[in-house]
Amino acid sequence: MTTLWLIDPTTLKPPIESKRAIGRQPLIDLAGLQAAISNGELGDDDVWLATTKCNNNLQDLQWSIDDLLDCIGCLQSSDHRGAVWCKTSAGEWVACDDYAIQYDDSKGCRSNRGLVFYLKFSIDEAGSLELLVISAHLSP
Repeated sequence: MTTLWLIDPTTLKPPIESKRAIGRQPLIDLAGLQAAISNGELGDDDVWLATTKCNNNLQDLQWSIDDLLDCIGCLQSSDHRGAVWCKTSAGEWVACDDYAIQYDDSKGCRSNRGLVFYLKFSIDEAGSLELLVISAHLSP
């Protein structure tokens, strides 16, 4: 299987103290991830909600994993806000891409009139296609 990492994730050093920023460039091939979602290679069984907060946010939004994957499918490279370190509920640091999208969740599409949703996610470093979602919420 081809990796979706644009860089070698093992070369990234976990954060020191509160410096969580990694850089401005994406870590994950967004188009490849979206293709894996659309062709069914990555489905809801391959998604791990890696924080309790993310799980609670999806419940508050009344989103299923499919709703989350639909939103990720609507992302564009211009929605990328940077790469950051995020901590899972298990205390593990994960290198993530950070996105913000104006999205109409009732229609399942991008919309200039939609609310702004923030998503932070990563891919399993071991090579299996597993999406780790750290954050999915409305703008604060």
